[in-house]
Amino acid sequence: MLLMFPQKWLDPLTGPGCNPIERFDGDGAMKLAIRIRVVGYISLVLCLGLACVVFGRDVYGQDNGAMRKRFTNEDVIGMVNLGLPEDVIIAKIRAMSAAGGDAISFDTGVEGLKTLKAGNVPDSVIKAMINPGAPVATVVAASTSAPMTVDPNMPPPEIGVYWKDRANFVLVQGQALTNTKAGGKAGSIFTNGMRNQHWDAYLEGPTSKNVVRERHPSFYLYVPDGADAADYVLIKLNKKGDRREFQVGSFGGVTGGKSGVKKDKEVGFKADHVGIRTYRVTLEADLKPGEYAFFMGTGQSATMSGARGGNRSGGVAAGRIYDFSILE
Repeated sequence: MLLMFPQKWLDPLTGPGCNPIERFDGDGAMKLAIRIRVVGYISLVLCLGLACVVFGRDVYGQDNGAMRKRFTNEDVIGMVNLGLPEDVIIAKIRAMSAAGGDAISFDTGVEGLKTLKAGNVPDSVIKAMINPGAPVATVVAASTSAPMTVDPNMPPPEIGVYWKDRANFVLVQGQALTNTKAGGKAGSIFTNGMRNQHWDAYLEGPTSKNVVRERHPSFYLYVPDGADAADYVLIKLNKKGDRREFQVGSFGGVTGGKSGVKKDKEVGFKADHVGIRTYRVTLEADLKPGEYAFFMGTGQSATMSGARGGNRSGGVAAGRIYDFSILE
């Protein structure tokens, strides 16, 4: 049997199912339309949210890269200008280096080094910039397995002169002997070179920055390897205006050149060997108020071209001096 349908049912544009809303009347059609719009809004919101996530991730990555600003020469100079200690700056350099190869960007070429020196960057900091890795610990082989301990009754194991102030060891700051001058020229000229000239070493300033507050102090010497207390001499310095000086030798004249401090300026003491490279100094008498120094000469002598007659050499021209003041 042949079935017959209305013509509009067979039309693909107007037939059933072409417009889903037409399949409903009244409230049903309206509800369906609202649902379709809601689904569309939800899809739009989801798309926008996904775009924000992707865009935000890119922006955060860029900001995070910007936040990781490289540590440069200018940063180091800025820390120096702030007055930060060298060890703090070095620790910062090594911490940034450990964070990754792109965390630091130092210019240690010739021009970069010039800029660093002009910025008063210490040499130790520059060395850390050149090689920012942590220093390799040095292992020292000991004769026994016992750990090394510091005796509180002994000075630190560092070369120098120490004043024992009650229970404390106070380092007497030393300096290299660099200032020397010739004396006695007038006498040499007057005697036509028969009389010696003397060679004086001197220190700038009328008084020492190191102050010892007792008349019979106890000193300790921690000497360089290969040296002993006999290489040191305690002397009383002569005050001459804005400097302090002492004679280290003579040259010229009939008797020729001589090296050494004048005996009448030496202060007697006894040195006892109390430890490895360590000596305790006991003075023979109280010290009067004035300027004093422990002097360790290298034994080198020099020639004075201006000497008249006789031997023109003599005097210790190099050494290290540890000066101090005894107050009234």
